[in-house]
Amino acid sequence: MGRYARILLMLALLALVYSQQGGFASTREDNHGDATPNEASLPQPTPSALGALAMQTPLSAAGLGATSQLKPATDHWGMGGPDDGAETVTIARDESFYQALQRVGLPHETIMGLVNACKPHTDLRRVQRGDEFLLAREQDGAFRSLRFDVDPIQYLSIEAVDDEFQTELQRYPIDRVVRGVRGTIESSLFEALVSQGADPSLAGAMADILGWDIDFFRDLRKGDTFSLLIEEYRHDDKKVRDSMILAAEFVNQNKAHRAFLFENELELPAYYDENGNSLEKQFLRAPLKFSRVSSGFSRRRLHPVLKRHMPHYGVDYAAPKGTPVLATANGIVIKRERARGYGNYVGLRHGQTYESYYLHMSRFPSSLRVGDKVKQGDVIGYVGSTGLSTAPHLDYRVKKNGTWVDPRKLKLPPAAPVPEVQREEFAHVWSILQQRLDAIPASNRVVELDGVRSFLELPDPLAATVH
Repeated sequence: MGRYARILLMLALLALVYSQQGGFASTREDNHGDATPNEASLPQPTPSALGALAMQTPLSAAGLGATSQLKPATDHWGMGGPDDGAETVTIARDESFYQALQRVGLPHETIMGLVNACKPHTDLRRVQRGDEFLLAREQDGAFRSLRFDVDPIQYLSIEAVDDEFQTELQRYPIDRVVRGVRGTIESSLFEALVSQGADPSLAGAMADILGWDIDFFRDLRKGDTFSLLIEEYRHDDKKVRDSMILAAEFVNQNKAHRAFLFENELELPAYYDENGNSLEKQFLRAPLKFSRVSSGFSRRRLHPVLKRHMPHYGVDYAAPKGTPVLATANGIVIKRERARGYGNYVGLRHGQTYESYYLHMSRFPSSLRVGDKVKQGDVIGYVGSTGLSTAPHLDYRVKKNGTWVDPRKLKLPPAAPVPEVQREEFAHVWSILQQRLDAIPASNRVVELDGVRSFLELPDPLAATVH
């Protein structure tokens, strides 16, 4: 007998003995379901493949009996604790959604069905370490429901109903709290806000509101003072949205600049001085009602997808998917298409000088066509993450005489003042806000105030996040 034949015979004998000891027993009995390969060894399914899979494979209770280390559910989720079968699954380091749910015993068919059901709202293949999912199972171990945060304001519920997944997007109850802060500039507005215990992002908000009149990088002097009336939005005592400035007063080099929030003729929030003159320009300050700047105009920026330095000729506004995108000025639609880098985008021409572009949108209004005339404030699309994008946001760009310019530094004539028919209403709102500004005590902290929101009929800043 040759050398290799003897080796093969020995291996066969060892295998026979091992199998008699149960070494090759099926994993199906231990895991209560088919053994599933790691997600890394599976091809990432395309949307069409996911749809086909969901059509062919109904929900299965297989694989739900495995033990796992799960944290008890909390009231944050609006469900009970472990007594009703709810458990919190947390994404571990370098772990995918598939691997996390496979780790706690869900079968391949169920996980893929969940990915497909949630796709209109979020991509579960892009989870991050620390993301939490509330999983509930029936008494027999069958999948019952899954719940998780889509963003700080909204959560998605998925339930198993008659062998199908039903999803529902819901919003948490939001507490709106009015606060006041007063401070003095020693070195920068940012540091002054921090020293008062205020949100430092208010520095950027003030620059947006008063930036046409004050250069917050060059004009500030030691001894300048500010007073802010702000509204905060909280859930479970945690901030879920950037604070809204209701009124502001900034004394720069002994000259007072004031701003008061009021609804303009387009029913959008806008800022005016005490005389009703607009602090806005002929272009809206931003194409979204409520958002935050996540990336600015730059001649050289590291591209988050291509991983190389290149110009970024726009301003990125982070916002939930589905947030309405507004035309920043009256114009004509010159582009409505999809491109590899821009994704779904719209281009508008404003007279002979300006053009504006809105990139990475999820979709357009069905009635919008090239050649249509639009008014400032018209909805021309919805925030998405199409094209070369890593998360939902809007890339807003402006051309002046064919050259890209920073939209936040345009020198434009002011927008229209408060209309005559609203002057009386504005005077009432202005007097209340000014009184509250004057009443903010000089202290070393933010103070909570009462009796402001009830007097103001301003739009709900969270309404723009409803899909």
